[in-house]
Amino acid sequence: MSYETKVTRQGQTTIPKPIRDRYGIQEGDEVIYIDMGDHIAVIPVPKHPLKILEALNVDTKESVHEMREEARETAKRLVEEKHGR
Repeated sequence: MSYETKVTRQGQTTIPKPIRDRYGIQEGDEVIYIDMGDHIAVIPVPKHPLKILEALNVDTKESVHEMREEARETAKRLVEEKHGR
């Protein structure tokens, strides 16, 4: 499914309601824009990332910055795999 929105003079756009509903995106939530080279991926930032990490039972010494960077790289890889890039 695809949706078309306009970009405002300030560079803002609206995330279509069906997408907000599907991914639980609410006012004040954050999203990550990933430049894929020939397209952009938009990924919602988890509301409780530490709870998600705790549920994974991962023992790591990485910093939050390193984990976030790894998450971005993983998201980029998954989008590339899905779209054959």
